[in-house]
Amino acid sequence: MASHHTGSNDLLEIQTDKVTIVIKGLASPPRLLNRVYGTGDSELKLFCEDDFELTLNGADLRATAMHNGPFLGLYQTKPLFFEQQRYELIIEATDKHDVEFWHDNINIRNKITRVGRRTKMLSGILNFNNEIGLSDLIIRLDGASYLRLVLEVFPTKIGYKEDYQNIVEDVTAEVYSLIFDFLKKTYIGYQQSDKANNSPVEFFAIIKKIYSDLLKAVDLILIKPHHLLESNYDVLPGHKIKRIDGKTKRWIEQHQEQARVVDGRIHVLRAMAVKKKITYDTKENRLAKYILLSTANKLKSFKKNYLRLSRRDDITVSHQIDDMIKGLNRRSDNSLFTNVNSHESSAGMSLVFSLAPGYRALYRYYLMLMRGLSIGGDVFNVSIKDLALLYEYWCFIKLNSFLKERYELVSQDIVRTQGNGIFVSLVKGNDSRVRYKNTHNGEMITLSYNPKKDSLPTISQRPDNVLSLKKKGARTQYEFVFDAKYRINPALRDTDYYRSISQTPGPEVDDINTMHRYRDAIVYQNNASPFERILFGAYVLFPYSNEDEYRQHRFYESIEKVNIGGLPFLPTSVKLVSELLDELISDSPESAFERTILPKGIDDKLAKIDWSVRDVLIGTLRNRNQLETCLNHKFYHAPRSKVSESRFPIRYIALYQSKSLFSADAGIQYYGAVTKCVPIKRNEITEIPSVSNEPYYRFEVLEWKKLSRTITPREVGPRVIEYTNIFLLRHSSDVPELRLRSEEEYRLYSELKRAVNSLTINDDDNEMGFVHKNSLIIFYNGSIDIYRNKKLIAKYGVDEFSRAPNAVFRRIKKELY
Repeated sequence: MASHHTGSNDLLEIQTDKVTIVIKGLASPPRLLNRVYGTGDSELKLFCEDDFELTLNGADLRATAMHNGPFLGLYQTKPLFFEQQRYELIIEATDKHDVEFWHDNINIRNKITRVGRRTKMLSGILNFNNEIGLSDLIIRLDGASYLRLVLEVFPTKIGYKEDYQNIVEDVTAEVYSLIFDFLKKTYIGYQQSDKANNSPVEFFAIIKKIYSDLLKAVDLILIKPHHLLESNYDVLPGHKIKRIDGKTKRWIEQHQEQARVVDGRIHVLRAMAVKKKITYDTKENRLAKYILLSTANKLKSFKKNYLRLSRRDDITVSHQIDDMIKGLNRRSDNSLFTNVNSHESSAGMSLVFSLAPGYRALYRYYLMLMRGLSIGGDVFNVSIKDLALLYEYWCFIKLNSFLKERYELVSQDIVRTQGNGIFVSLVKGNDSRVRYKNTHNGEMITLSYNPKKDSLPTISQRPDNVLSLKKKGARTQYEFVFDAKYRINPALRDTDYYRSISQTPGPEVDDINTMHRYRDAIVYQNNASPFERILFGAYVLFPYSNEDEYRQHRFYESIEKVNIGGLPFLPTSVKLVSELLDELISDSPESAFERTILPKGIDDKLAKIDWSVRDVLIGTLRNRNQLETCLNHKFYHAPRSKVSESRFPIRYIALYQSKSLFSADAGIQYYGAVTKCVPIKRNEITEIPSVSNEPYYRFEVLEWKKLSRTITPREVGPRVIEYTNIFLLRHSSDVPELRLRSEEEYRLYSELKRAVNSLTINDDDNEMGFVHKNSLIIFYNGSIDIYRNKKLIAKYGVDEFSRAPNAVFRRIKKELY
């Protein structure tokens, strides 16, 4: 045998009488997730024409021979090969043999080259990048396959048996065949499924596997084809007739003039004769020809689309396809099929296809070529997409699944895909969006995949996933970016990340900077107005599983502070993303607005509401006619005893229509600005005659305006004159909201109303409170007190709520459930 290569970084060495193979690399997996691997987590297979010795991590292992086949080595080991790692492959043959290296992927194949002038030695670097799964390294000696090593490539950022398999299954469940790619560096084993109409890449994987057997089946048919005896009829002179049947007798009966009796015997002058001949134009042979021609046509189409791929063309793939097409065409051109029509017949239940040699196998392969593949087998080898792209797809699909579970689908195209003739991809841009409706409040939710933001003053931006929220009461559309990044910083000791960012793994700093760029760059201009920022938050989705540990990370805490940061997102860690989605969708417009960082000094420019001013009088009506009179004559009147002098100046009048008088039209619909207030006697109001001389106020109104929506009575409407402010009048939906007395009460009520289905305002004893089921939230003496079943369970300061309303409200909401 050849001499052993030595080195402390040898992962694997294979020795036979003819060749020596060494793979060098890191002896331990990259320290990233501190994952502990067992000795049987990975499988290594070795097929060789000769006996061999394999040294694996210092242990000598011998192969066992298969019966009637090559020597096989099957080993359960700890993972040895990982994504994004470099491995040196050295192959050396004895002087008697010429050695070659082969891999289905041209990029791997071309990395292993001859060392200088030594034609017996090959060497090069293997790097599987972000591709996960099995990979075949094939050694050829003197032009023939001699040894095949099947190794398994593991991910470094996620769990292989848990997260990776779940990602593949989630993507497949949403869009079948979306995971597939063509001739990548690795592959996964599949088995036949019951699904019809497979994708081109599945078709090619199947035809590669069964091609030789399919030709053998056709060759059996050509040796012993199925045939039928075909009867042809022609009217001939009697002396030329050799064979007759029932049709001949019936013809003579109908043409008796052609028959004569001579010497007691019947002589036929002319009659219908039957000729029997063999025909191969049977429904079984028609289908066989159809299978050959249609399979060849699919291969031609596959080759045409393969050459269009923006990849480095592999001439061996083209030659392989050409050889298969030639083999199929050579058989379809056989003289047997010359007079056979080609079409897909209903011959599936034919006994010939069930029993006849060749036909039975051909029909089985035909069914295989029409069906798709499913995970969980090792019959067919299919490449799947780069894990970084697969993770990007999964993030969009998983975000969409969260929305699907909670809200009503509006758009019909859940996920749009496009094909390039080989495999399927998600459509990028504005066409890939899904819309939902929040049935609780009627608001629209849109999730877009890779939308291109073109109309920007600087350069275009293209984030991965954008959540757009159209909230009631707000003209602004609130947008949030969830950007999938299959990258993670391990926070290794003695690194800048460990010292300045966090001691636990998290998103890369560059990716966080990208989120800042998105928020600054993505703006909107409404007609000629200045550009406005519409992106209120941006988050990196990265592969990490320990959510509890990550809650202490700087880039998680930054979400609360500036609404930019990172969130771990894997099939086993979806809680933080799900929680944030729920918060963003349930936020009121005010809370959504406050999630963004405002420019310095903008607070001075924002209009402030003086909640102590209650300059809107809510007037009640005695009857329906009073409403019509007030609207027509632009006034309102009220007893002076009901309007305290301290309430002046009164700048607006709002008219309350009670349920008892107006039924379905109850509530506040009209309001108007007061132009003057005149003290007057009741009997001086001629529009509504009365003999009373009681002192009244007559409020002259500039014009009555109708609110954009009726303020409904809710529990109980005002029975006497009440007061509110113009802000509440224009922004309230229920009459009880008009009684709110501070910004904090308004904010808390707005959030509670969005979060719970039933909420009652209670202002007994001049203490504003909100009732939900058996809970009471009350503003009292500078604090927000929460009671459940009349027992105090939590207390928050009003000042604390003013400083961080979102954070406090989220804690309050948890107390209610």
